[in-house]
Amino acid sequence: MSATVDVTCPAGTITGETFDHLRRFHSIPYSHISAPFNDAQPAPAGLRIDATAPRPDTIALSLTTPDGASRGSDLPVMVFIHGGRFEEGSHADLRTGADAFARQGIIQVRVGYRLTLPGLMRFPDDAPSHFRAAHDCQLALEWVQRNIESFGGDPTNVTLVGQSAGAALVLWLCRRDHYRGGFRRALAMSPAFPRMAFERRKPVLRAALGKPLTRAALGNAAPSRVERAYRRLRRFYFTDMALGPAPLAPEELADVELVVTTTREEFHDSGARADAAGWGKLAVRASGRRMGLRYSRMRRYLTEAGVADPDHVYGRFIGDSLIRRWAADVAENAPGRVWQAEFVSPEPGGAARHCDDLNPLFGAPPYAPGEGLNAWLVRWCRGAAPCWPTYREGRQVLRVDLAGGSRHVVTDPLGYVRRAFDRS
Repeated sequence: MSATVDVTCPAGTITGETFDHLRRFHSIPYSHISAPFNDAQPAPAGLRIDATAPRPDTIALSLTTPDGASRGSDLPVMVFIHGGRFEEGSHADLRTGADAFARQGIIQVRVGYRLTLPGLMRFPDDAPSHFRAAHDCQLALEWVQRNIESFGGDPTNVTLVGQSAGAALVLWLCRRDHYRGGFRRALAMSPAFPRMAFERRKPVLRAALGKPLTRAALGNAAPSRVERAYRRLRRFYFTDMALGPAPLAPEELADVELVVTTTREEFHDSGARADAAGWGKLAVRASGRRMGLRYSRMRRYLTEAGVADPDHVYGRFIGDSLIRRWAADVAENAPGRVWQAEFVSPEPGGAARHCDDLNPLFGAPPYAPGEGLNAWLVRWCRGAAPCWPTYREGRQVLRVDLAGGSRHVVTDPLGYVRRAFDRS
């Protein structure tokens, strides 16, 4: 049976629930948002907060701790930023391994942030590289710094973790102009960025909305109209993330220890029909320029991708253009220590697709907490360096199966991607 528990911290007195030797605090407001397109401010302090039930539609954070964790426990903290193409996902999702980590002495904080246009649209008066989705997450990290000690966490030992769109936000928060010391190390799983900055997409959005792209116009527009405009923008950029922080510039990251990962078959299914029909290379030629592959580099890419994955050239190209190009760029150009890993299927002939790494890393069924990839992530959160060479030691990358069994170091597996794509 569950019971309630109170924690008093600078934010106020927060009532959560205890269940099966864990404590869960749901949907704690960390900010105040006066209007959907305004920057958030820190939430008022000294509140009485009922955190006994999740409210997934709010911009908030949720956290899970071991039962009995209290000030002085100094437990490591993982802050997780969810993915979902900047369109979906929530801080209230318990499928993030919160229980598995708490049972191993890691406090997990799950952060929600504004999505689609409220979170990612830029206005003329926004500071360079400013996105409200990233700023929301920054405020959540500051909340953690102020309050996590009262829940038993160590504010000097915070690991920032994100997957897909969440990984893009992790990397954005690693920028020197955003980094405020709120985390010590980071894990970016299959980072996904749009291929061009918002400013180049403004004409399409302006036409879709039928209004000036100002804060006042968007704030006064009916939410249904704003949502329809976003859907039209998304359809126009159907081969890409419609919105997101961009452009990525890894050399502008702070000197933060970083692990960046991909799966071997990220989006093979998206290209399966063309590849099965023998049209994979033709499909790349038809869509390559729209997806960021320059014509002058196409022949070499097709040759090298064909060697890497001869039966899935188009599926591999989709994963390369959406995910792997960014992972390769970060590993090559980030100024701090970077480790890179590629996840593969443990089954002969199997596939490791986008999101297939979540369950093994988070200790969710069929994978066991404390084993395989989950055991590695727990060690990373505790401060142990990865057990393979950094990328700069000869562009070395760990290739490991999702069960954490077969593992070996390979040299420059994404070299062909790095040669094919640039940041234009």
